[in-house]
Amino acid sequence: MKKLTLISLLTVLAGFLVVAQEAAAPAKVKKPAVTNSSSETLTGKLGYISDKKVTVKAKGAEASTAFLVDAETKVTINGEAKPISDLKKGSIVTVTPKAGSVATASLISIKEAAGTNSPTPGVTNQE
Repeated sequence: MKKLTLISLLTVLAGFLVVAQEAAAPAKVKKPAVTNSSSETLTGKLGYISDKKVTVKAKGAEASTAFLVDAETKVTINGEAKPISDLKKGSIVTVTPKAGSVATASLISIKEAAGTNSPTPGVTNQE
């Protein structure tokens, strides 16, 4: 009788665990990036970065926008020409599409704020 009760309890517990696992929150489905089709400049958060493609998610957009990167694509950070490898995921960027081929980026630019350690003009360090 004790074996039967133990087996019954284990069966009920296993059934409960299966139901609890199925009721867990569904995984967040990542939407694929949509290839750019507009000639407008796009500003947003930089997602995927490679030497062939970048994705940018504009504020309020459901999906990221993908831009191809080629040898003619320029990258600037605070107005200074930089290699694409200097771009960092999560940075706010402005991407200008290439004329005649809006799926390709012509210019990717970042304007970063001055660091907190930079000196304030007119203030001297007196100790």
